[in-house]
Amino acid sequence: MTQKFKRRNYFIDRVVQGRFIAGFSAASLAGGVVAVCCFRYFARQKLDATLYAMRLPDVPMSSLLMGEMVASTILTAIFVVLLFVITARQVFARIEGPLKKMAGCLAGIAAGDLRSEVKLREQDEFQQFAAEVDGMVRAMNSKLSGLGFQAEKISSLCGRAGEEENVPARIRHHLSIMKKEMQVFQL
Repeated sequence: MTQKFKRRNYFIDRVVQGRFIAGFSAASLAGGVVAVCCFRYFARQKLDATLYAMRLPDVPMSSLLMGEMVASTILTAIFVVLLFVITARQVFARIEGPLKKMAGCLAGIAAGDLRSEVKLREQDEFQQFAAEVDGMVRAMNSKLSGLGFQAEKISSLCGRAGEEENVPARIRHHLSIMKKEMQVFQL
């Protein structure tokens, strides 16, 4: 008996994607503007120096502004890389915090603390995933409390073994209920 699971895209949040794309698009656009401004500044300096010089340089026209173009390209590349790093760090920070909180909660659950909840701030990412982890913890609590109830019944019946009749049948009944509830865990 195989279960079909509905695929969920926890890590593909349209708001996060939109911010990510907007941030990198803005950084690229800013890089283009910086490139044009740098080249214009360097080219104007070179052309002014050339026009007011006593003699014209003996270089082909195509290579007259090559140095200025290279310098503006290098400055722009450094600027764009810095913007990309800042943008990537901001996106990473928005994702890292909620994931650390959820990892801590899951570690607590693995250690046996079924009272823990994933508490994320309202603007944090992965709200749906956190809600499903909390639902899983509540379901496990429910199953385990049912098992605890059945264990208490069996313990009570064992204490009254000589006083009442049909105790073994009642114990078998509670054990069968426990067995059914434990099948959920697929041990």
